[in-house]
Amino acid sequence: MKDLIRQVLREELTSTQEKLVRLTQSLGISKAADFVGGIDRYINILYGGDFEKFVKDNDIKVVTFSNDGLNMYLHPSLVEYLGEPDKRFPSSEYKSIGKFRYGPSGGLNYSFIADLQPVKQNSSIVKYRVVGTSGDSGFGYSFINKRNTLGKRARQQIFKQIIDKYNLQKYINEGFN
Repeated sequence: MKDLIRQVLREELTSTQEKLVRLTQSLGISKAADFVGGIDRYINILYGGDFEKFVKDNDIKVVTFSNDGLNMYLHPSLVEYLGEPDKRFPSSEYKSIGKFRYGPSGGLNYSFIADLQPVKQNSSIVKYRVVGTSGDSGFGYSFINKRNTLGKRARQQIFKQIIDKYNLQKYINEGFN
């Protein structure tokens, strides 16, 4: 792989953009982005910093939901582009995305701490799943028993707040009720 990178860089291409395009064709977006210092630099070089154009040109589904509406997933490029969220657990790959609220309208609201859980395939992260806790309740973690798992209404309240906080409405391709 290092030889391939060196070969692409040695070639007499006229611009950095062309070199990066060739590298992307050879290795893929994530490897090429790592090579130039991250997805934000990759997008700055090839798309002039326009994340929406990057998403459209590469046909990336940035925000997706499970068929039953109980899970929300974020694409790794979005997570990296928004900036590395704080790691809530120092030795973990989980990333904290903030505190949110849920509960009946006009009633008592409960605090919820949301994290991103990496979903891996062949030892590489393919997406991040929103998980979190609220006292002994929550969803997504194995230590939360079925009785304390939040239902669809509470989850969708939390998902809506995440969408609003990070301005993700424009990236939602699939229905969100």
